Amino acid sequence: MDLKLLEKLLTTPSVTGFELAMQKMLIEELKDVDDAVFTHHSYNVVHAVNPSSKVKVMLLAHIDEIGLIIEQVLDNGICKLTNAGSIKPEMYMGQKVNVVRYNLDGTYSYVPGVIGYTPNYNKGNVEVEDLNLDLGTTSREETLKLVSIGDAVVHQDSYQLLENNLVSSRALDDKIATFICTEVLKRIKKESTNGVYFASTVGEETTKRGAIFSCVDVTPTCAIALDVGSSSDVKYRSSFTRDVKLGGGPMFTISAFGNKILSKMLIDTAIKHNIPYQQVVEISKTWTDFDEVYKLNGGIPSDLISIPLRYMHSSVEVGSLKDVEYIVEVLVQFIKSLDENTSFDPFK
Repeated sequence: MDLKLLEKLLTTPSVTGFELAMQKMLIEELKDVDDAVFTHHSYNVVHAVNPSSKVKVMLLAHIDEIGLIIEQVLDNGICKLTNAGSIKPEMYMGQKVNVVRYNLDGTYSYVPGVIGYTPNYNKGNVEVEDLNLDLGTTSREETLKLVSIGDAVVHQDSYQLLENNLVSSRALDDKIATFICTEVLKRIKKESTNGVYFASTVGEETTKRGAIFSCVDVTPTCAIALDVGSSSDVKYRSSFTRDVKLGGGPMFTISAFGNKILSKMLIDTAIKHNIPYQQVVEISKTWTDFDEVYKLNGGIPSDLISIPLRYMHSSVEVGSLKDVEYIVEVLVQFIKSLDENTSFDPFK
């Protein structure tokens, strides 16, 4: 595995709505792998290998991350914030952060700051409105020389490798899935003539627009969304209704709208190649790109594979590199097993 690329993904800021820098970096990283690249004005990108094949498997992983946005600057220089995506405000108190100054061409620079605590920080009801971004300035005018209304704010880089093949960072949701897709593209390029279209989608944390735009230039044979899912091996939430652990393999989804033939093929592939797997039930909604892509083009046979994750939507999300290996292998072997006669239609 190219862990240098994983670190680069995790340390390149891509707050939802500000994904251009990440997409340009990924295009450069995959320039020797891609046979075609489809871009969209929304910042959405689709990377393709073997585009002439009649087999067209789409993999979707979102490259946007949650964060904060500067909404107001007070007379004393303090910045007030709003959320970009479903943040946990209490996770930002007492933290070092960077304001990301994006340019239209995708370049960016950082202004460092901190988010201090407020009088009600220990009451268990912290809201985003309670957060104060402190840049060290003492007036509104001084602050606005450094940053602008609408600038994004992220936790400072927190990437690190832990024991037992675990990795921790902000934005493993969903850059660990992005990394998986890059590894699959590289393998398929060498091992198969089947077509793979990796949609590095934007806006998943807010509108799911990237999934909707992913099929502008291609009609997939099937689509597999990849996203993180909460593990339950460490009880960091008050209740879990699943039994999932890091290192236990891909989380296959049982849902009302997933294609049953595709779902069975993925499980059969894991069994055939002695890859452990886990199952979770998400009947009506998964809060991922899966919820949108299956509706496109009259209905695309679709499914969701989740990567087990601890401490979701924090600066110390934890995942397993072993699960990365398992999921890459399942996807590669599944894709290689397809041909132009493969049907996901239960009526045929």
